[in-house]
Amino acid sequence: MKTRRVLFIALITLAVTGCASRASSVAPASVSAAEYSGMSCADTRSELSDARERSNALTRKQNNAATTDAASVFLVLLPLGSVFGGDVSGELAQAKGEVGALERAITINCRKESIALDAS
Repeated sequence: MKTRRVLFIALITLAVTGCASRASSVAPASVSAAEYSGMSCADTRSELSDARERSNALTRKQNNAATTDAASVFLVLLPLGSVFGGDVSGELAQAKGEVGALERAITINCRKESIALDAS
C-alpha cells in the first residue's frame, strides 16, 4: 500500500513539473538591437509588426498548451499539451526578444533618418 502511495505521488509530481507555463511567465531571449541597425525606419516598423504578430500567435499557442496541460493532468495525470508539441516557450522567448530589440531599433533607425532629413 505504501509503495502505491509513493508511486502515485511521484507520478503527480512528474506530471505537474512537465506542464507548459503560461506565456506571461516566459522571459524574452536576449536579442541585440544592433542586428537591425542597417534597416530603414519603414523596414524596421514593418519587421516589428511581423514580429508582434508572431509573438501574439505564439502567446496564444503557449497559453492553450498550458490550459490543456492543466486539464489533462487533472483528468489523466499527463501533460498532453506539452507531450504533443504545444509547448512553444523557446520560440516565444525568441519572438519576445525580437520584439524588444526591434522596439529599441526603431528609436535609433527613425532618429537617424530624421536627423539625415534635417541636415539636408
